[in-house]
Amino acid sequence: MSERGIGAPPAGFVRALLRGGSPVFAGPSMPESATIEEIGESMLARACRYSVLGALLYRIAAFPKVLVGFLTANGAIALAPLLSTSIVAVALNVVAAGWVLRGPGIRASMIGRILAADLAIGVVITLIVAVTAPDPVQAFAVDVAWTWVVGTIALCTVTYGVPYALWLLLAAVPFRALLSWVGGIPLDDELALRRSIGCLIALVVAIVTASAFLIVVGVGGRFALLTGLRRGQQAERQRTRRIMHDSVLQTLEALGMATSKDDSRAPELLAQVRAAARAQAAELRRELTEAEPPGASASLAADLAHLAAEMARDGLHTQLVAAEIDQDYALSQARRTAMRDAVREALRNTVKHAGTKQVVLRVEERDGGIAVVARDHGQGFSTADRPPGFGIKQSIMARLAEVGGRGTVESTPGRGTRVTLWVPR
Repeated sequence: MSERGIGAPPAGFVRALLRGGSPVFAGPSMPESATIEEIGESMLARACRYSVLGALLYRIAAFPKVLVGFLTANGAIALAPLLSTSIVAVALNVVAAGWVLRGPGIRASMIGRILAADLAIGVVITLIVAVTAPDPVQAFAVDVAWTWVVGTIALCTVTYGVPYALWLLLAAVPFRALLSWVGGIPLDDELALRRSIGCLIALVVAIVTASAFLIVVGVGGRFALLTGLRRGQQAERQRTRRIMHDSVLQTLEALGMATSKDDSRAPELLAQVRAAARAQAAELRRELTEAEPPGASASLAADLAHLAAEMARDGLHTQLVAAEIDQDYALSQARRTAMRDAVREALRNTVKHAGTKQVVLRVEERDGGIAVVARDHGQGFSTADRPPGFGIKQSIMARLAEVGGRGTVESTPGRGTRVTLWVPR
């Protein structure tokens, strides 16, 4: 799949997102048998869940702002209802924002009830302000409480989509007329009409802003999901190739080399092949199940000692030299595994190509990490004439690079080979 294909949403994806919204409050857990599509929907829901913070933070910041603006223009008239309304509104939104950040989410069936409660709070506080505010400033006072309704429209846009929000926008028209009526303001009052139109425009802006936010989160979440899936698939294919190279291919090569014209050695060679096949089968099973080999410990030196014993069956005599290593340099499981498997590949290359059965492994602290140096005095080779093959590039170099490490191979014809492997602590 190309990067362009990943970045472009499918036809109708954005339209469907705007039409149906996203279950922003839900945080469902996916079963192990979930499909990729179900995982994607869950991840989108989790990502969009945090988009409600926009509406909540808007209220937290806007209530003090509009209150200060009202007091600056109109003085302390209607201060008591507006101040108490703003304090309650800010407190409720702070609690809601904290829940969104820390809470695990709620059942999808509860989303409608929560939004209905949110809308009811907005209706109540605007009615209270409309009734209690003096006539000369009633329209301006309602604007302060209207801040809650703007946040509600944004929440409904993200949760249920633009059509639902547009129905609420239409319902807001008679509601504004109701607010003027309960406050004793004539419906044809010029000031009340201007303020009502301004508040309805604020709702339109909220719908547009929330829609844009929903698109950014939805499309961005989908892009991140598909990119992650693509890279995960590539990593899994690479891991499978390494397993095949480091186990099955090695066994087949051993079978090919285990031939002799001396029929008297046939039983001995057959026993060796069977032992090698059993060992490789156990190793392949371990790789596929990601289980640790028997006797593995939290020490890289111990892992290398087991590896030396494993290679001894192929006739390789490994001298392990482990310098005293500070306990603070203990490696993580991933880095220990990568180092061990990279060393195994280096030793197998020695068996197949070096023309010697002697190798020295040295473990030491170096450059803020741990290095393993494999040195043999075999026939060596010219790195210019023989470019690195799959084993060096993938089973050694790429494997270490995945955990932040690196590897180098130095060799000279007739003077042996030195392989230096390093991982950070």
